[in-house]
Amino acid sequence: MKKPPRQTRLKLLQARLKESGTKFYLSLLARLLSDHSSHGFLKPLSSALRSRDFLRLYEEADSLSSQKYDDATQHFVANQFALLIKKYPWPKDLLDLKPRERAIQTFHASERRCGLINRKFSILSGDRSRDRFAKQAGSAKWWIRTVIGSRPNYRSVFQKADFGPGASVGVHGDATSYSAKILAESWTVTPGALHHGYAAIRQNYHLWELLLPRRGDFVSYDEEAAFAAYLSRIRVVGENNISFVPKTAKTDRTIAVEPLLNGLVQKGIDSVLRKKLLQVGIDLSDQGLNQDMARLGSLNDSEDGYVTIDLKSASDSISIELVRYLFPEDWFRLLARTRSRYYKLEGSVTEFKKFCSMGNGFCFPVETLIFAAACFASGCGSAPVDFRVYGDDLIVRKKHATSVIELLRHWGFKVNSDKTFLEGPFRESCGADWFGGKDVRPYTLDYALDSFQNIFKYLNLTRRSGICEDFFSRQRSIVVRHLDAEYRFFRPFTGQEDTGIDSCGDEHLTSSSCVFDHKNARWNWKELSFDPLIDKQSMERSKDQHWLISVALRGAVSIGFGRYKGLPEVVLRNRTQTKVVRKGYVSTSNWLPPPR
Repeated sequence: MKKPPRQTRLKLLQARLKESGTKFYLSLLARLLSDHSSHGFLKPLSSALRSRDFLRLYEEADSLSSQKYDDATQHFVANQFALLIKKYPWPKDLLDLKPRERAIQTFHASERRCGLINRKFSILSGDRSRDRFAKQAGSAKWWIRTVIGSRPNYRSVFQKADFGPGASVGVHGDATSYSAKILAESWTVTPGALHHGYAAIRQNYHLWELLLPRRGDFVSYDEEAAFAAYLSRIRVVGENNISFVPKTAKTDRTIAVEPLLNGLVQKGIDSVLRKKLLQVGIDLSDQGLNQDMARLGSLNDSEDGYVTIDLKSASDSISIELVRYLFPEDWFRLLARTRSRYYKLEGSVTEFKKFCSMGNGFCFPVETLIFAAACFASGCGSAPVDFRVYGDDLIVRKKHATSVIELLRHWGFKVNSDKTFLEGPFRESCGADWFGGKDVRPYTLDYALDSFQNIFKYLNLTRRSGICEDFFSRQRSIVVRHLDAEYRFFRPFTGQEDTGIDSCGDEHLTSSSCVFDHKNARWNWKELSFDPLIDKQSMERSKDQHWLISVALRGAVSIGFGRYKGLPEVVLRNRTQTKVVRKGYVSTSNWLPPPR
């Protein structure tokens, strides 16, 4: 019987993997529990899995991650099983903890809390002598003003304004590229940001030319006509949209989808604030700095050692009046006008009690400023030597931790006790876990083992560290055998995590998909390729537009052939075509297979 074409076989095998994904996950979990059965604290997990009581399985896993352990191995094993279970995307027929409903409840609870904090700081603003932390508040205000200045540089904000890659109000689905946003039927903006949006477009000449009158190849720089064209193009909206993305099996993560031009300006504010934070030693482009300080903290449990503090729903707990209380007046005015004042959730429009939420372009540097100011005002010293802040990940010396926590609670924030480590040998910050200086970060399984790319990812990421590789090593061959032999794509060099299997030792030498070309001293192997699908609708609408140069300047590659040859490539978000390709690499190593 003739074999079907490779692309057809790939789709058939992908469908087979998808059908068996959950069954394979459960069998793999059972084997891993058997491998590590010497740890007595895993017995409740094994019992729950055997009885297929998945709710109890989840609850037991959740409790493991909140406990403290005597040594690095126990800590790692417990937290590794917790992340294998808590983050997995469970089918609703096996485990439905109603994560969306729980996320909505958390959102509303944060809003109620922000409402209380708003009332408190409205009173304290009228009479600061009533603030029992008035001295710290004064220090925090001084530090924030020192970092960002008394007034924003509007020109710099508007020059750095930009569209992000995600969805906006009116631009959603798979087509959220820069081109799709420019070509949107209307540009959404809140009333407060209407003029800020125009000023940002005015500073981007490729965008501004969209609004200017054209006669052939000539552009008329008519400011009045451009602003009239802008007003005819915008759609004023009153709110952003609250949406949800998966976080754990227990709860979703809440994000806000901002109006298009609000997001444009917020990105400019974000860039300016990040640059100002960098000037005082807080680098929001490098988590490694926090990770390294957490490692030092795990080696020193003295009063001068570093401890890590984590906050619950940090961005959702930034109240309006707290920002007014701490920030210079002109900065507060800019932030307030470009934020969304209202939100839409489940068809209802409500006024925010919080200042900004995840999804707002400047939320991350604003919360970093507030938390860094709390550290400074609590006597922690100066960043980056005495403390470091990256969003809601705080690291301070142990002797100052209690003062920082008390001030943050006064400002309306809640400490996440499960992820705050003030004593002992363990510290966690910015995705790094350290136990006495040893890397004990577990592997997170937050996707189903139901495709070639996901299984490749599993095989590669479970080798992220020595302790992680040892944990999964006995089951590696079983996972490999779960793949069809034709698609066991071993390769001799590390590559993209979901396109092939990084060889563990000499696995690639016996793989039919990996060969060594002695003539050219070159390795050749097969792997998957995920080619993004071109947004043909945007390409058709924009192929003759002068503003395409701005797309090219943002790094879009030029299409080399076909009807769009020479144009910058515009692709759909999260839409790809999977292919099998052959890759090659010239080795500089002296180690080569023996001649044939």
